[in-house]
Amino acid sequence: MRQEPALANSLKILLVDGTGVDRAAFRQKIESACLTCDIVDCADRADAESLLADGPDGFDLVVVGQQLRDGSGLEFCLEQQDKLQSLPIVMLADQVSEHDAVEALRAGITRYIVKDSAGTYLNLLPVLLPEVVDSHREQRALSESRKQLLESETRLRQIVNGSSVATFVIDEHHTVTHWNRACEVVTGTAAADIIGTRDQWRAFYPAERPVLADLVLDGSIEGEIERFYQGKFRRSELIDGAYEAEDYFPNFGEGGRWLYFTAAPLRDSAGRCIGAIETLQDFTERRRAEAALRESEERYRMLSITDSRTDLFNSRHLYERLDAEIGRAVRYGNALTLLMLDVDNFKRFNDAYGHLAGDAVLVALADTIRANLRRSDSAFRFGGEEFVVLLPETGIDQAQRVAERIRGRFAEFDHAPEPGIAIRSTVSIGVVGYRADESGSDCIRRADQAMYAAKQKGKNCVVVAP
Repeated sequence: MRQEPALANSLKILLVDGTGVDRAAFRQKIESACLTCDIVDCADRADAESLLADGPDGFDLVVVGQQLRDGSGLEFCLEQQDKLQSLPIVMLADQVSEHDAVEALRAGITRYIVKDSAGTYLNLLPVLLPEVVDSHREQRALSESRKQLLESETRLRQIVNGSSVATFVIDEHHTVTHWNRACEVVTGTAAADIIGTRDQWRAFYPAERPVLADLVLDGSIEGEIERFYQGKFRRSELIDGAYEAEDYFPNFGEGGRWLYFTAAPLRDSAGRCIGAIETLQDFTERRRAEAALRESEERYRMLSITDSRTDLFNSRHLYERLDAEIGRAVRYGNALTLLMLDVDNFKRFNDAYGHLAGDAVLVALADTIRANLRRSDSAFRFGGEEFVVLLPETGIDQAQRVAERIRGRFAEFDHAPEPGIAIRSTVSIGVVGYRADESGSDCIRRADQAMYAAKQKGKNCVVVAP
């Protein structure tokens, strides 16, 4: 790249003029004005073309006379236009006409000066030539800046549009400047409908509100972001001033979509925020897979603690739950009671009508227990025809009423082990209240003893342990 001189009054000038007197006058005037200039002069086009053979970078300015020894100065400029287009050109004309002025513009001539017989035009040169060079350099710098800006904009547009990640960009006025194809697919909003507007919110929300990119552009503090993305955002660990968030958008696609999105500020070379860029990634399938996995894990967990025949909890879970309830009772000083239930004459029923009929009796008792419990209570199949019920925060009197309700309603249930046969079963129940410093096994043992006491009393009754 050509190295520009530090000052416009330090110039290297190519002077092409067919008149030796004019060339000498030009040199004398420039030297007398104390301008630091290196002037290379010639009288004909051939010499000038030779001097420009290696390109125009060796000169800061070309001064061309209207008449050269071997042709017209305008023709020279037209022929050398490709080489001279990066340099300012000053034409020294003997006379001017409308045709010459038009041709001068076409040849890329920067300034057009008419020589006069008194030579007063020479007085303009020491001031005019540095100004022409300065102005030309400024125009070139501005043009180069615009070109770089255009190239940068084109490059950004290509990057954004070519990305498979949904991306949009807003400028410092919150106007959408980019909205790529992936963003169209994710949001269902066409770029043509959104670019040039400040309606980016319409793609995401039913009512006007800032999107994450708007908040980042405004430099919003976390409290402001929290107002719109309650607990669903975090600061980026990679980019200063950027944020990440996850949210559910019910209007996207069929059944809504989960999006992970990031927004980061765009800054100019001075560090001023001039826009923001936001990216969107659809992770709905991952979210659904995670939910399915959690559901599957919960299902297998429930299977591991549930009795398959009655759908009550199994005995293994009883001991886990009992320990937890004892801990709560001790910690808060609350009452805890336990019921032990056993179906009366179950073996005789099984022998008479078979195991399928016996299973139906167990299911009926499980349903009766469930129908008479609170949400905080829990029921377990302890084994065979035995069941256990835990009643947290329940005193003995209330537990006895629950036991009597279960016993009475189960005794009213008609079983049909065979067509045309209706039989009723009964249950014996033992009730105990948890004692301080008692283990869970001890509590179950006492309930079991109370239940056997009910059997000894004639069955179909409730016995409260002493």
